[in-house]
Amino acid sequence: MSIIKLLVLIAFLTAFLLFIAQNAGYVEIRFFHIVYNIPLFVLLLFTFAFGFLLPSFYLLLRVTMLKRRLHGLEEGLRELSRGYLSRAERLLFSAGKFVEPARSLVAEVVHKQGKLEELKNFNSTAAATVGEIMLREGNLQEAERKFDQALLQDGENLRAIKGLRNLYALSENWERALEYQEKVLQLCEKWEREKQKGIKAEIMAMVYLKKGEERLIEKAFDLNPSPFVYSVYIKHLLSQDRIKDARKVWEKAVSMGYQEEVLWNLLEDEKALTKLLDDIEAKAESIDPNVLCVVYLNLNLISKAKNLEEKLTIPFKALLYSSQSHKEQDKYCLLGIKELLKPFVCSCGKAYNTYKPLCVECIRWGEIKLRRDIYAGRP
Repeated sequence: MSIIKLLVLIAFLTAFLLFIAQNAGYVEIRFFHIVYNIPLFVLLLFTFAFGFLLPSFYLLLRVTMLKRRLHGLEEGLRELSRGYLSRAERLLFSAGKFVEPARSLVAEVVHKQGKLEELKNFNSTAAATVGEIMLREGNLQEAERKFDQALLQDGENLRAIKGLRNLYALSENWERALEYQEKVLQLCEKWEREKQKGIKAEIMAMVYLKKGEERLIEKAFDLNPSPFVYSVYIKHLLSQDRIKDARKVWEKAVSMGYQEEVLWNLLEDEKALTKLLDDIEAKAESIDPNVLCVVYLNLNLISKAKNLEEKLTIPFKALLYSSQSHKEQDKYCLLGIKELLKPFVCSCGKAYNTYKPLCVECIRWGEIKLRRDIYAGRP
């Protein structure tokens, strides 16, 4: 059966070629003053063949080049995963000449090798990555330059916008940080919108503490009230002598389990603590005795603090005993214990005496929490 098909195909092609040969028209072409007579169908076949082969050759060359770059990226990532940073840098840098986003990965590899000076020459899409690295290294000026450079290339570079927000927060320029956080909320994806609202609320609370703009703390509390925002809002209400409103917010904070965080954040405001003292004592059963002791000590209510002595952990007992002494040495001891307590700690391990919205160590928001077990001297 296959032989019959082959014979039929040969017969068909023979008939087709005979038909073309008997009916083909000839065309006259000139090349270097020489005249050629060529069958029209040959010219057409040549034209079609040339038109097909030329783009095919280009695409083949293009695919070959892309495969080489892809292979370079794969090899670079493989060496990076194996811990060979220098090899990874070389391979990824070569691929990054043509695949620009790969330069961000190269910047991270260069940073891991400690070559900070080389990073200053990185630009374009890698500028935001370099800015983040410089920010972690504490070089705020260079970080700002890189973030601005990234935004010149792409005005909606979210990493650069977040970087500038973080930079101004670290510099305690909370007004500028709020400006960039507004942009972050406009551009961020849906999955992180709630987190960014929380960051905005805490930045607004910080601006309120700095400038006293009432609308900001009111809006922050409506937007996303964290324990820190609760404490600042209560402080605001008490400063306005809105005692009933402050009590309601305190009750809500207790129902949310925020009472210890709120009290630690109110410790420096003796007036606010005094106005809220009755309500604090009404919820004494739900408050950690250590925290309640510190509240009493800050208000110089030594006798009430002594009533909690048996429930206190060792650092807070030392705090209590030092507070009762009038010796100069014990006063220094008291200051030392307060400095060492560090009740707030970030998920990265960095500890703080007071709450911070942004960790200066890992440059992350919302990771600083109140310890449930506080020991003096813990890092």
